[in-house]
Amino acid sequence: MPTLDRRVQVLFDPEEYDRLAAWARRQSRSVGSVIRESVWATLAGQASVRQGALERLLTRSDAATPQPVGDWDAVKDSFDRDSLAVIE
Repeated sequence: MPTLDRRVQVLFDPEEYDRLAAWARRQSRSVGSVIRESVWATLAGQASVRQGALERLLTRSDAATPQPVGDWDAVKDSFDRDSLAVIE
């Protein structure tokens, strides 16, 4: 396990903290480890979304039948909608 040597201060209201602490206790873990896991899960999710968008873009470019590009703004909006649909 890497050495933990950076400190970050995060403020919670009492109700939020109580819920977080209760969750950590049920998992037999520290509050810090629960927060770190949540941060890593969020970062991993973002990387996954970016990877998926790249794969869809490459799939479009490798299509057997080239499709007309059309208006750039319309194509970009279409790609953005497709990418956002994966996130939801």
